[in-house]
Amino acid sequence: MGKDEQMNNAAVGAAPSSLIPRRAWYALMLTSFGQFFVIFDSTVLNVAFPTIERDFPNVARTTLAWALTSYSIGTASLLLLAGRVADLFGRKKVFLFGISLFAIGSMGAGLASGVGILIFARCVQSVGGALMIPTSIALALPEFPAEKRSLAIGVWGSIAALAGGLGPPLGAAVIEFAGWRWIFFINVPAVAIVVLLGRKVLRESKGQSTGTRLDMVSVPLGTIGLASLTLGVLQGHKWGWSSPEIIACFMGAVVFLTYVVLRSRQHAEPLIDLSLFQHRRFTSASIATFAFNLPVAGFWFSAPLFMQTVWNWSVLKSGCSIMPTPVIIFLTATISGRYSDRGWMKRIISSGMLLSGLGLFGLFVFLDENVRYFTHYFPFAVLYGIGLGLAWSTLTGAALMGIDHEKFGIANGTNLTFRQMGGAMGVAMVIAVSGVAGVAGSAAAFQRVWLALALWVAVTLAFFTFAYPKDH
Repeated sequence: MGKDEQMNNAAVGAAPSSLIPRRAWYALMLTSFGQFFVIFDSTVLNVAFPTIERDFPNVARTTLAWALTSYSIGTASLLLLAGRVADLFGRKKVFLFGISLFAIGSMGAGLASGVGILIFARCVQSVGGALMIPTSIALALPEFPAEKRSLAIGVWGSIAALAGGLGPPLGAAVIEFAGWRWIFFINVPAVAIVVLLGRKVLRESKGQSTGTRLDMVSVPLGTIGLASLTLGVLQGHKWGWSSPEIIACFMGAVVFLTYVVLRSRQHAEPLIDLSLFQHRRFTSASIATFAFNLPVAGFWFSAPLFMQTVWNWSVLKSGCSIMPTPVIIFLTATISGRYSDRGWMKRIISSGMLLSGLGLFGLFVFLDENVRYFTHYFPFAVLYGIGLGLAWSTLTGAALMGIDHEKFGIANGTNLTFRQMGGAMGVAMVIAVSGVAGVAGSAAAFQRVWLALALWVAVTLAFFTFAYPKDH
């Protein structure tokens, strides 16, 4: 750790506990604004896909779908590495490099003249996004007094949730009035602002290093293992869960990741910091993050799809109709962060899971072919949004509680890997459950989905209540 960095950390640690420095808010807003566009681009292409397909009429849908899949695979497989690299080599450097790379990929995707270029550009985007996301909160948290970090995580998480929820409606609006290429072009000036201000506002920080190089054997093997796992989950419904390709993906993931875990037990600078899992709070919250993100991703995928296929609404109308939920999530998550700092974290998360489960159960009971948005959808979507706002971002704070700030990058990268895998599993669950008995696209299919998601939330709530330590 250099002299300037020690002085910076000392200055941060010397901040009065009752006062949040202005620099802390600047750092949080910049890093949150940067990750907004990365998460936004993970959901926006779902509504853009039909329009892109019309621009490339001679390309098979299965080939074009890699513009979506490659982004998910690249992000999920590199989050763990990104957090480790940031802690070792500098979070500010990695953040600014990652978001700049994301902007380059965005420009390439917007200018893509062919599907091959589009898929490659999305891969570049995913690498930049993976480098940036785990370092974003790791850069901001050390600026906050320890007892105010749950508030920072609440704001960070609420903006992330808002980005994911606004992807479909804002994407639909951009496509309607400017064309699908502009969903990528709008990233570039926003990222330029973050980079220019980030160079001045953000302070460099690192974790403690042993002086040993990162385990370069585990880097490619761990990345391949996570990519294989993500690929198997995302493509299972298309290739068949018992197909040789999917079995090979899962077997490869088990072999590679098991080997990496075994190496991580002995290496001085492992890819996976197994000491994190000695913390009961981190382990239980990360598992709950994985489990809870299944219904989260399942809702974002199924709600607009229900409106388009059952109610026959347009993409723009269905996208705008789900906007109340992300707005409610944003407002609730911002408030919940304040109360998490008062020692109510477990109660807030448990209450949020309960409310979100009730919201999904309400959709199962009341929503059908009859278009009754304000009486049969809206109240339960709001209830779900309140629950998600309480639980989703607070789970990140629950995982990072008690973790040394030197390990914020790898800890957040590990937790986000659990979240990404849960999201991929959520989409797979929706497709699998809704396709049973040949009624996919009917109200009955979606009712089955929402019942399955509600029951899954109940199981997650039971696990979290038992596994996570009590609030102090």
